[in-house]
Amino acid sequence: MSTEPIVKEYSNGEITVVWKPQACIHSGICLRGLPEVFDLKKRPWVTMDAASSEAIVGLVRDCPSKALSIKGVKFKEEDRSETQVNLIHGGPLIIRGGATVTNRNKEEVFHETVSFCRCGRSNKFPYCDGTHAQPKAK
Repeated sequence: MSTEPIVKEYSNGEITVVWKPQACIHSGICLRGLPEVFDLKKRPWVTMDAASSEAIVGLVRDCPSKALSIKGVKFKEEDRSETQVNLIHGGPLIIRGGATVTNRNKEEVFHETVSFCRCGRSNKFPYCDGTHAQPKAK
């Protein structure tokens, strides 16, 4: 059995979106931002010709987990003088612009973007791993 992470690629001939499902925290930013491109009811769920390459790149840049990326492109982090805190309905608390987290061992770890679990079911608690998007076990 392969332990290689799953990676999916979607191209419009100009750019290629790379999706790493294991990294996705299901914040829904892609679904709300470009629903004509990102639609979970369709297969494949990414329709690259439904929006301009510029619009797709702009949305992918905002993916909080970086599960979405553009092949061959390394985004430069924006210079943000203020920290932004976003509460995703039914999802994580996302902090952008820098946050220092002190772990149980009293070690400080800096994150440019960090997503905190609010459902309490994450296997990477206190960080979100997308578990909130899965049905609760009965």
